[in-house]
Amino acid sequence: MAMLFDFLSVAPKRGFVFKNWAGIYSCRSQLFFQPTSLDEIVKVVKAAKEERKTLVTVGSGHSPSDMCMTNEWLMNLDKYNKVLELKEHPQKKYADVTVEAGMRVYQLSEYLGKKGYAIQNLGSISEQSVGGIISTGTHGSSPYHGLVSSQYVNLTIVNGKGEVIFLDSEHHPDVFKAALLSLGKIGVIVKATIRAVPKFNLRSTEELIKFDTLLAKWDTIWTSSEYIRIWWYPYTRKCILWRGVKTQEPITEPRRSWWGTLIGRYFYETLLWVATQIYPPLTPYIERFVFHRQYGQVETLGKAQAEVSTSVDGLNMDCLFSQFVDEWGCPLDNGPEVLRSLDHSIMQAAQSKEFYVHVPVEIRCSNTTIPDRPVNVEDRTPTSQGPIPGNTLRPYLDNTPSHCRYAPLSDVTNSQLTLYINATMYRPFHWNSYVGRWYALFEDTMAAAGGKPHWAKNFIGSTSLLEKQSKHETQYDDHEMRGMAKNIQKWYGKDLEDWQRIRREQDPDGVFLANKDWCIRNGIINDHD
Repeated sequence: MAMLFDFLSVAPKRGFVFKNWAGIYSCRSQLFFQPTSLDEIVKVVKAAKEERKTLVTVGSGHSPSDMCMTNEWLMNLDKYNKVLELKEHPQKKYADVTVEAGMRVYQLSEYLGKKGYAIQNLGSISEQSVGGIISTGTHGSSPYHGLVSSQYVNLTIVNGKGEVIFLDSEHHPDVFKAALLSLGKIGVIVKATIRAVPKFNLRSTEELIKFDTLLAKWDTIWTSSEYIRIWWYPYTRKCILWRGVKTQEPITEPRRSWWGTLIGRYFYETLLWVATQIYPPLTPYIERFVFHRQYGQVETLGKAQAEVSTSVDGLNMDCLFSQFVDEWGCPLDNGPEVLRSLDHSIMQAAQSKEFYVHVPVEIRCSNTTIPDRPVNVEDRTPTSQGPIPGNTLRPYLDNTPSHCRYAPLSDVTNSQLTLYINATMYRPFHWNSYVGRWYALFEDTMAAAGGKPHWAKNFIGSTSLLEKQSKHETQYDDHEMRGMAKNIQKWYGKDLEDWQRIRREQDPDGVFLANKDWCIRNGIINDHD
């Protein structure tokens, strides 16, 4: 075996243990590779094909599910992370940066910042690799911006045959659409070109509002700022409304954060441990206490003090502790009905002591509609709202509503937007909390509202949705994914069929079909693939 990999600069590790960030899942791989060049990546893929092994590429491990777990071969691209080119466009309205796909997003932001540019839209963290962040449909929260992948101008992949293929809107656009949300099953993303804009800061406010205020202002609140997100605290009947706009103002002191302190953070996690492991009915009292320590009690709509931060600090957030995460997207117009239903269920469950939720329940939006012509950038300034798309293709496995139609920024309404609701359940000190009953109700509510789950998260599904049951319902752990094969096949239809066809063409020997069980129980491949 050693002779087989004498081409590698860094020898593969045997029995390497990979854990995801939340610490929920881990695996011991036969071999773990960290290639340093494109040639090495190609040779590892070809070796996997010849040895009939499956290969998974992993980065930060922030996907909380078991989709990347394997006992065969693992590959990490942290040593393949150079900037290859920065191409500035006329009058510096934007720049296209080409990087090796192992570069982490925070590293790219640091590089761009030194050159006077910034990533247009980010998710909640920046630990992911440039290749990994798009592979499950990562998004931010904005009525103008869509999936992070909409900023990507092109990709280069190594497919399951060991071929190096360049992809963009003109070169293999069908493969490009598959690779923009590939779940790691099309090939290894090795290079990417990303469209960046002039560097900007974010001027943001955090306003305490009542839950009823959110519902009353639903029709206008989501288009009131370029970046917007809401944290809902059901047991307090209150929310935190965060809104941000681009600015060139200087950075100010950050907001006070009670749980950002060492004592506050440890005390909160200890309280959660007591509630999850000893006496769950304490949960509502803990959450009310923590909310008041962090935010106070008085509604501050229109009165909150502004903070100016870098774009990265403003768009990223503190995820606090290890956690289960079940996130779905549905039409934003259905939001009030969904939230009223969830609110009623949460309160009833607390009263009957059936289950308890952790907070915040994160509420975000996104605009994944696609313009039919290039965006005019002639009059743009560093603080102009909205994106400059890198591509105008909709990934086949995009889980957001496909019926929404594009409108200019000035005409955007709720009907163009996707609502994301993120039901986080913490694992204090890495002890599991009970999520099964809450997540089952949450998923039923979101599905009834036209929703679909985020591919990377801890959606559970049901044995009734499987083509073939591998074990009885009673044999599953509380948090264990059953799967959603029948629903996913119904929801995605021809898009899924096209993605599957491209997957087979690019990887006929199944090099990238590690953790095949995850793929089958969620309907993205068939038993015979």
